[in-house]
Formats: sequence, structure tokens, C-alpha cells
Amino acid sequence: MRNTVLALAGITLLAGIAAGQTWANGPQSPFAYMRFDGEYFPATAKVYFLGGRIGSSTTLGDIYSYTPMTGEYADVGVNMPLAVSNYDVCLLRDDHDLPNGDTFGLYIVGGRYDVAPNFLDSVQVYYPTSNTAEMLHTDAFPGRAGDSIAVAHSAIVHDNILYAMGGFSQASHATSNQTWSFDPLGTPGSRWSRLADMPLPRAYPIVAIVDSFLFACGGDTVVPGSTADSLLPRSQCQRLNLNDTAAGWAAVADLPAASDQARGFGFDSDNPGDFAGDIIIAGRGVWPDESAHCYIYHVASDSWDTFPSLAQRRRNHAGVYIPAEAGGTGVPGIWVFGGRQGMETLGLKVSEYYVINPIGVEERHEKQASSSRPEPTIVRGVLFWEARGTRQTACGAELLDVSGRNVLDLKPGSNDVSWFPPGVYFVREEPTAVGREPSAATKVVVAR
Repeated sequence: MRNTVLALAGITLLAGIAAGQTWANGPQSPFAYMRFDGEYFPATAKVYFLGGRIGSSTTLGDIYSYTPMTGEYADVGVNMPLAVSNYDVCLLRDDHDLPNGDTFGLYIVGGRYDVAPNFLDSVQVYYPTSNTAEMLHTDAFPGRAGDSIAVAHSAIVHDNILYAMGGFSQASHATSNQTWSFDPLGTPGSRWSRLADMPLPRAYPIVAIVDSFLFACGGDTVVPGSTADSLLPRSQCQRLNLNDTAAGWAAVADLPAASDQARGFGFDSDNPGDFAGDIIIAGRGVWPDESAHCYIYHVASDSWDTFPSLAQRRRNHAGVYIPAEAGGTGVPGIWVFGGRQGMETLGLKVSEYYVINPIGVEERHEKQASSSRPEPTIVRGVLFWEARGTRQTACGAELLDVSGRNVLDLKPGSNDVSWFPPGVYFVREEPTAVGREPSAATKVVVAR
């Protein structure tokens, strides 16, 4: 691996270019879930899995956590209200005001329980901070395939809005092209809104977001005239501008080969790393089989390349981006957990990760009279920033996440950070005069 170290505005930037890098095995899980997902939760620095299928007709609601720092899994002791498979996990901030200000939850929309076609349109939430699982009693998922509840839709979050699209029904033998948005802070009973339909109806679209564009790649369509669970993998890809959803979906380059039931990871073009402006497709289902193939899409050139293959062929697996702040092995990196291999009764336990070499943030500490390392500033709700020097109008500051991306331009005085996910951030001050060096990055921890 070649590493280049750059100094920019008081922050050390680490640029890594992988040479011959491959996927590596992570710790094995105590569960063999398939048709499930996971998500990293910054406040606890853990990944959570909200149940899954362990055979062709058995679904469990047992919630497990994974701690990247230690490589350990644990049963959290709480189950989801309804045990489902075929779901995506979405981190959202809501206004349910649970004890201790617990307003960040892991949402799952719909799913399947036990033997198909037992499909649900319920919305469930797990709150890691209070270790509480609930079901929303309003705002069931309105997406339909034909006139039946859809399953195998995909869901993803952007700016605290959940987007759900596609799905199919074994009852109506139909595939859905519907796209919906869900606002967790909206009025109960009116949180869902219908958006432009996808040009191609499909289940299991592989989704990712880059620069406010939602990409839906591949997926499955129900084989016309079939009366059984018969799906046709697709290669077509489209994107939707989330800043102008009324404009509808637009076609982009097809995948190199038909792919379904896999995981996508998107990186914004200003993301300081090797894969800025790219989408990585990790794993490749080819219903009813699995493949270890991976692909990478370059948004700027609208083109695809191959990406290092997984060690294990799998589909219907969980996919999680784990940031550097989590600590431990394989961070920052993209991870896959579990999934199906060969038959419905064979769920994988082995995880795999691919380290993403970002141009990340590293604190630059000045020499101290004491050998002790300065403690980070802990803020709750409001970050107060005082401009240095007398020329305050010429001085600015920005709040950076752990990847080095600007998430907020700070103003002198109080700055509202109550809506940020808990975790580690950095304040970088701009120079107050021409020719003066910028200040070092100062670590802050946003807590609840």
C-alpha cells in the first residue's frame, strides 16, 4: 500500500491508494442470518443487526450488536416486536423523546415473516441508547406491488429522509416501480409521500447515494406469467436527483452483468478518499445463485469497472460502512455480514471487510509542557465557537466529520448541533490574516 501524507490547513490528510488489496475475513458472528441488514450507530460505536432468517421458514427477531473496537458480538437482550427478514436498516432522528433524549433510532420498513407470502407493511424502530424496540402505530408502508403488500423493496437515508423503492409480491405475481419518502419528523399519519416511479419495476434494487443522487442498480423482476417465486436478475441502472425529485428517474450506464440482492456503498465526490464519487457494489446475487463478484461505478464518467471479489460468494447479506472513529480492525471500511450461500438452510457466519483508505482527519497536537494528551471537548446540543483575534469578520471555522468532510460552517457564538448524530467531530479555524497558518484541528464529541 502506498501512503501519501499531506498537510492542509492544520489537519494531516492521509491519502491511501490500495495496490493489490483484497477483502479480509472479520470475526465470525454467533448467528447465521440471511436476508437482513445492519447499521453503525455513532453514539455507542457499535453495529446493530435487527434479526433475520435462519432457514427457509424460520425468522428470528433477536437483535445483535458488533463492537468494532473489540471484534465482539453480543445479544442485546431485546427482540424486535415483529421478527422479519428482507429489510434494510436506516438511521433516523425522530421526535419520540424516549428517556435520556433518545431520539436516534434504527428503522426497518416492512419485511417478511416465516413462510412467504407473509409480507408486512409495518414500520419498526430500535433505539440503541435506551435498548428499546417499538413498532409505529401510524404510517404503515404504503408501497404496493399490484394490489398486494410489497416485500424486497430497498431503503436508504439522505438528510434524515428515508427513501424506499421497488419490491414484489408473490400473491399478485407483480413487481413494484413505486418510490416513497418517509419523514420521521413529519405529522403522524402523514409521514409518507409518493415520488416519481422507477422506469423499471423491480425488487431488491441495489441502492446508494452520491452527491444527493439516489442510484438504483440491478435488482429482480418477477418472470412474466410465473406462478412461483421466479425472479429475473437485471442490469439496468437509474438515478433520481433528491434535490429535484419531480424531474423523475434518469438512466445511467448498465451494470457489467445482471446483479441483485447485494449491497451498495456510495461516496460523495468531496469525500476525501480513494473512492470519491464512486459506488461500490459488494457481492452479486444472480438469482437463484450467488456470486463473489464486485463492481465499482464512477459517477463522473458514467462507467463501471470490476472491483476485488469477495472471498465468499453470497447474497442477501448485510452491508455496513464502519468509520475510523469506531476503532479496531478493518476501519474505516465497508463490511459484509452473513447472507445466503447455496441453499436457504445455509447462512454464512463469516464477515468480510475492505479497508477504505480515506484522506481522513488526524489531530495535530502542539508540543505540551505536560506529556498528557488534551481531552476532547464534549458538547450537547450547542457548540459555542469564539473567533480568535480582533478581526473576527475575517476569521471563519468549520465543523468536520472524521473523514474530513465539512458538515457545518460555524459562526461566532452558539451553533446548533442537536440534529447531528452523536460521535467525534473536529473544528478547524481558518487563518485570521493573510500569511498566517490555520489553526490545528480541535476534537469535539457530540453527545446526548
